[in-house]
Amino acid sequence: MGLVQSAYVIARRDFTATVFSKTFLLFLAGPLLVIGISILFGNLSEQMARDDLQSTVAVIAPQDAFKSLAEAHERIGPAFGERKLPELVRAEPGPDVDAQVRHLLASGDKRIVAVLSGDLSTPRLTGSINEDGAVRRQMGLIIEDARTHRALARAGIAQHPVEIRTTKVGDSAGSRASLRAITARMGQLLLFMLTILLAGMLLSNLIEEKSNKIIEVLAAALPIDAIFLGKLFAMLAVSLVGVMVWASAAFLGLVLLPPADGGLPAPAVGWPLFVILVFVYYAANYLLLGALFLGIGSQASSVREVQTLSMPVTIGQVLIFMLASFAVGPFNSPIGIGAAIFPFSSPLAMVARAAQTPELWPHLAATLWQALWVWLTIKVSAGLFRRNVLKSGSPARKSGRRKARI
Repeated sequence: MGLVQSAYVIARRDFTATVFSKTFLLFLAGPLLVIGISILFGNLSEQMARDDLQSTVAVIAPQDAFKSLAEAHERIGPAFGERKLPELVRAEPGPDVDAQVRHLLASGDKRIVAVLSGDLSTPRLTGSINEDGAVRRQMGLIIEDARTHRALARAGIAQHPVEIRTTKVGDSAGSRASLRAITARMGQLLLFMLTILLAGMLLSNLIEEKSNKIIEVLAAALPIDAIFLGKLFAMLAVSLVGVMVWASAAFLGLVLLPPADGGLPAPAVGWPLFVILVFVYYAANYLLLGALFLGIGSQASSVREVQTLSMPVTIGQVLIFMLASFAVGPFNSPIGIGAAIFPFSSPLAMVARAAQTPELWPHLAATLWQALWVWLTIKVSAGLFRRNVLKSGSPARKSGRRKARI
């Protein structure tokens, strides 16, 4: 059989054996459960962390003075958004203010970080805070606003909120670049996580067949290049099945629970073409890393050796991801062009480029470049497997060895 037909036979065999197994359903359901639990606990943890980080400042002041501070707190608070101002609680002034301050700071149930004493003209803030910390500066703004409004009220001057006339435009170059960089980084992270999660199946599959001597039977009937090519594309097809299932679940989740901020910004090439390019570059990234993993798995004789050899590759993949992340934004800089040329970071860098610029011709060139390196990696991996595992070299080398023995 020819190379393509032999690879198709291997691919069909591995794809059917993997997809129609009972463990594949568990494989599909596992990440969904992990992601669902992570989102649930992430939201709960975020809410608890926000509550834990909420500072409380006790104010030792009469009712009228505290009212001025509370009104200033209400006026300034919306400008800080999610970074809330310290919560203010009033304490009636006592005969010994210093003792009252120590008592408030020592009360564990109220969780008070600082105590404000004195009047608005000579305030005193006591607590476990820094001189230039956030609590100190925020309380300074509150006190300054309260003093200003009190002085204006005494002078009989009514102060109204400033009405700012706002003109909203569609977008600007700066905001567009910043928003598209977010989409670029999310696309890179998606490709990286999916590839790391799914490429490991190649290692376990090859080790299992080596231990059962099945790979030697296949090598006796088919070319090694076809075996590696078939296994690689079979696992790519299996991973695409998983990606489609997870993408459908994510789309259903977005329909049922749409994000409050409207989701990710639109990429430069548009969403339909960007989704297609994400799948293309995921396939290229998976094939490149998978071919490398096949070469590693073909040299290992046990699971322990696979784990030992694959760890440096995984660390290298993390470093490559960092290189591609540096290329987000300055994609035409030397580091951006270098990340796009280097084959193992090229898919990640080109996904970011698709999110930031509408040019299409670089993607055609990058796809052909990555396909060439997939083929070269498969050839090298198959050659190492043939030489080191099957112990078969080229005919010229064999005849040379026989002559030397004679």
